[in-house]
Amino acid sequence: MTDTQKKRSYAFDFDGVIAQYNGFKGSHHAEAPIAEVVQAMRLLKEEGHTTIVHSTRGTDFLKEYCESHDIPADYYNENPTLEGENPGKPIAYVYVDDRAVCYKGQSAEDLVAEIQNFKAYWQE
Repeated sequence: MTDTQKKRSYAFDFDGVIAQYNGFKGSHHAEAPIAEVVQAMRLLKEEGHTTIVHSTRGTDFLKEYCESHDIPADYYNENPTLEGENPGKPIAYVYVDDRAVCYKGQSAEDLVAEIQNFKAYWQE
């Protein structure tokens, strides 16, 4: 990381981002890791950034999965270095998620169309 770059926190969703996913199969079931995402997390860690894994799954499950697959995560479902008033979402610079619509200033009508027509990449 250069002197002009800030150390940042990046939050990665679990199902469909860190772990392959094609529908919920139980709270203790998870597919294999997605190699490109894990590599991206490693590259961010090498640059000195913080990686967070967040999910509706329990923290213990996430930690066990990441440790067993050598996935570099600093925190699970929280970011104690940047705590806000709402503990339901870890504070991060960017959120990586397979079920997100990115608001980029589009009109309300375009945003609604994008939301209503949304499909996760693994649903296509």
